[in-house]
Amino acid sequence: MTFVSQGYGPFTRVLVLAVALMGLAGCSSVWNSSANQTSDQNKAGSGPPTQIAGVALPEGYSLDANRTIVLGEGDRWIGRLSYSVNSSSDAMFDFVRREMANYGWTEVAVVRAETSQLTFLSSGGDRVASVLITRSTLYGSKVDMTVAPSTGSTIGSAPRQVAPRPAR
Repeated sequence: MTFVSQGYGPFTRVLVLAVALMGLAGCSSVWNSSANQTSDQNKAGSGPPTQIAGVALPEGYSLDANRTIVLGEGDRWIGRLSYSVNSSSDAMFDFVRREMANYGWTEVAVVRAETSQLTFLSSGGDRVASVLITRSTLYGSKVDMTVAPSTGSTIGSAPRQVAPRPAR
């Protein structure tokens, strides 16, 4: 009614209505995606994904499904596991360093800094785990754990000698 009294035509009223409906549709999709994201995060934080075993994961972590890719299962999986936790990066560093040994991983290299990195070798020597820990903006920390097959290097042993080829 206000459009008619102000002299606006039917085209303008339809245009205003279409813009309003598009705005509402946009709000609806934002709400749905954030609701789904919260639901997915709650499911992930209840425990490790069923295919993940053999690594130290803190209680109450929240899996970042957009950055996680896991191939295989059990304690033979490889890939990247990304999650956040409401513990400081220092507490996470101490947790990972202490608990990975309980799963048979041997510490290879450690850098404790604003962004910390820990590297472990599996008990069989066939997999390497690299854990990157960064501080979150307000509180907590983000963790990227990458587990990959070892390249076959023999850490801690003398380098292999290669015999020279005879000249032809």
